[in-house]
Amino acid sequence: MDSTQKPPATSQTSWVALGVLLLVVLAVGAGAFYLKGMLPATEQDADTVQALETQSDSTAPEEIEADLSAESPDEFDQEFDAAFAELEASLAE
Repeated sequence: MDSTQKPPATSQTSWVALGVLLLVVLAVGAGAFYLKGMLPATEQDADTVQALETQSDSTAPEEIEADLSAESPDEFDQEFDAAFAELEASLAE
């Protein structure tokens, strides 16, 4: 065997891969931390979530009609338009 041959660099390669993996995990964690502060958490959002949770998941026709009458289409349209306008305003900043 020739004394000038080097052994495979598997040890160095595994450390590089571990370092890259660590950087990716840190970047994802930092992104999640950053986005957590950007999400709105208002009382109105909590009310919306509560309203969605109280809807039935039954397939009985009377239950479906009760869920449909819980909010009128006009109210839904107004809330949707307001949310869209708020999104546009936040993106314009």
